[in-house]
Amino acid sequence: MKIAFCLHISLAYGGGGEKWTIALAKALKDKGHNIEIYALPYVPNKRKVLQLQKTSLDSIPYHEAWRHRIGADVAYIFYNPLSYVFFKTKCPKIAGIHSQIYFLPKTPPITYGIPAILARLFHKIIGEADLSLFDAVHMVNKIQIKHRKIHYIPNFVDSNVYKPRNEKNCRFTVLFAGRPSWQKGWDIFLKVAYIVKKMHPDIDFMWAGGHDEEIKGVVNCLGYIGKDKQLSEVYSAAHLVLLPSRSDIFGVTILESLACGTPVITTPITTHKALNLPLFYGEHTWDFVRAIEQLRFLWQNDKEKYMEISSESQEAVKVYEKSKIVKKIEAMLMEIANNN
Repeated sequence: MKIAFCLHISLAYGGGGEKWTIALAKALKDKGHNIEIYALPYVPNKRKVLQLQKTSLDSIPYHEAWRHRIGADVAYIFYNPLSYVFFKTKCPKIAGIHSQIYFLPKTPPITYGIPAILARLFHKIIGEADLSLFDAVHMVNKIQIKHRKIHYIPNFVDSNVYKPRNEKNCRFTVLFAGRPSWQKGWDIFLKVAYIVKKMHPDIDFMWAGGHDEEIKGVVNCLGYIGKDKQLSEVYSAAHLVLLPSRSDIFGVTILESLACGTPVITTPITTHKALNLPLFYGEHTWDFVRAIEQLRFLWQNDKEKYMEISSESQEAVKVYEKSKIVKKIEAMLMEIANNN
């Protein structure tokens, strides 16, 4: 079967959706499908972190332009209002919704990104009619929308890659993995880091995602880590991942961290609680500060209990194993292609 993946953001952006596309495309290619990837040459904040080469894509054809004509058995289009304008095709189309911007209770601040806020506005005006032009909708979390054909299939984690790989650091370490954005709670992470470092100088904070000279001395910046194995080593070495997300349709960082045996403290937003995983929750800055202190105390005084939490995390996340989820996505693609 010939499958086209269509993204409104360049793969070079290297965000969660782009990494998901590459991993899924490779997995489906290994199953014998003919895969091609199409994208717009748009990069939010001019952030290009992935070096796109044939080797990194397993020779999967990749096309980047403002307009595409696509011949395939089925097209998976990352949903944005009017996204099909950029991807012309006669084959069945699936709208993949990978952003929570459409479901937030109120419009976020300008720091979320003007294009995303405009997309939210257009969706409120034409969303239902716009989605009706697709043959199916794929949701990664159980958020209610109106459409005649909805598939709820979560994101995945590859436990062959994301697994405990090394010993924990000697000093208690708190990790933030991802873009330094409002929706990921980057400002909250920094506030927590500054508070905790003043109270407990022996606790280390790390950031896997970029560099910032202004926070050196408080947060150890590891830069963008594009290789999954290297990222799993970073997760494994940390004692706790702090993810104070304000909006997140599906926390892949949560899956990756738990699979590496590292507990996660995050926000009790609906999409996080729907994962049904053993997470620690906090809503305010001091909730996170106290949770860090409690986990550090546990690590120092009751390692057996800490390791029990670690093992339970690894076991619970197995329901999101890549091989299981890819089969469901493959079945969805084949169903929509064959029914039309």
